[in-house]
Amino acid sequence: MSYLLAVYGVDLEIDTTPFASARTWAPVCDGFNNMTEALNEQVQEYFFLCGKGFGSDEVTGIHPVIQLTGVRKVGDAAQDFIFGNRLNLMEARKTTLRLSLANADGSVTRYTNKVTMKNVSSFGGATTDGAAVSVDFSFNGSPIVETVAASSTLTVTSTAGAVAGMTVLTVAPTFPDANCKFVYAYGDTAPSAPAGTVLTDWNDFTNGATYEIASGKKVTVAMVNVTTYKVIGSGDATVVSGT
Repeated sequence: MSYLLAVYGVDLEIDTTPFASARTWAPVCDGFNNMTEALNEQVQEYFFLCGKGFGSDEVTGIHPVIQLTGVRKVGDAAQDFIFGNRLNLMEARKTTLRLSLANADGSVTRYTNKVTMKNVSSFGGATTDGAAVSVDFSFNGSPIVETVAASSTLTVTSTAGAVAGMTVLTVAPTFPDANCKFVYAYGDTAPSAPAGTVLTDWNDFTNGATYEIASGKKVTVAMVNVTTYKVIGSGDATVVSGT
């Protein structure tokens, strides 16, 4: 399978508790509308004898930087962390960033790296505009590179909502794979979503949201590729609604 990689299919997550005993990953997406990768290559030029006057280049080093621009979204965990540290120095400007890219076979290549947040701007623009923001994530050292197998089974949970007839639906994993999203459907029997099939008429699913679905119905949540709408994985549950 081949597909166009849209920039919104590049997933970024940031650790918002870098000094805690465990990482707290927050998606870096809300408010940002432009992302650029700059490798900042160190190139050495050589003219060897056997080249007979023609040169050759060797890339002997890189210092990758991910550059983001957008508008300020107050209350977003990632943005609050980034721009809340804008006046800090040294270690207080460092955290861990995780970048995920989808592969043709449905797996995800994930790069985890210590980064420094630099060139931070927390507001700017005309008085009636959303405050323009920007930040550069500069890699410190080489990343940990992992290949994460495509999710095949989702765990769907339904709990009673606070209002009669309403249910709260959650799914694990919490976030879809890179270049994917969650969708859902329900009925008297669990709607079928075998891996590899195409779903174009299901509704978008928000993890942890409240839905109006009667108790006893069967709900299926599927993860689909946002370009091909092919199913990567799915799961179902029996709905429990408030009474």
